[in-house]
Amino acid sequence: MSDRFHHLFIRPEDFKRSLEFYRDVLGWQVTDSWGGDGEDRGAILSGGGMKVVISEGAMEDAPQVHLDIHDIEARFRKLPPGTHVVRPPEDTHWGTRWFVVRDPDGNLIAFEEIHGRGSR
Repeated sequence: MSDRFHHLFIRPEDFKRSLEFYRDVLGWQVTDSWGGDGEDRGAILSGGGMKVVISEGAMEDAPQVHLDIHDIEARFRKLPPGTHVVRPPEDTHWGTRWFVVRDPDGNLIAFEEIHGRGSR
């Protein structure tokens, strides 16, 4: 089993300020973006060894930590059953397959099978 970090998800209070901070203050590169013109905005930024996704209009209870898993079904089968499972394996609207668990402190962790360039 190899759970690898993929990205940190941030639901910003102020999208423009957050984008300016990661891009202009930290010097991270925007590798993908979406929305605008009345639609919720989002961006993927890379600092080299990691990615941060910022997105408006995301679920209130969106997972903050996303792990890259090669075989999502096999990884899910290794989990014991229980109330820690928030979402069983399912397809996402952004082109991945994931499941979500909650740790004892309420933190949400997404185990995600990443496919292709546009995956978040």
